[in-house]
Amino acid sequence: MKKIFYLSIFSLLVTIACKSDSKPASESAAPEATTTQPAATPAPVDANVPANFTPTTAPQSSDPPQNAKGVWHFTCPKGCPGGGGGATACAKCGTTMVHNAAYHQQ
Repeated sequence: MKKIFYLSIFSLLVTIACKSDSKPASESAAPEATTTQPAATPAPVDANVPANFTPTTAPQSSDPPQNAKGVWHFTCPKGCPGGGGGATACAKCGTTMVHNAAYHQQ
């Protein structure tokens, strides 16, 4: 009998707590603010990184995309025609191009 009593009191308290947390839709909707947002704060500066450092996604090559023999520096691993000067996406199939060792041979 005591279990039923305690269970009903617990259920009543949970119900009251849940109802007090929820607000009607008219109260929960905030009025639209017309103030401007403050500017975002810049990321903290790391003392080990030079101020002129620009991160890159792929190594940049100063070599031309094709050598004197017309061999591409990077080619599609699926064999699509053409190539490029870096490990970018193939223009035909979208696969990332791979380095062509034959480019460096004379």
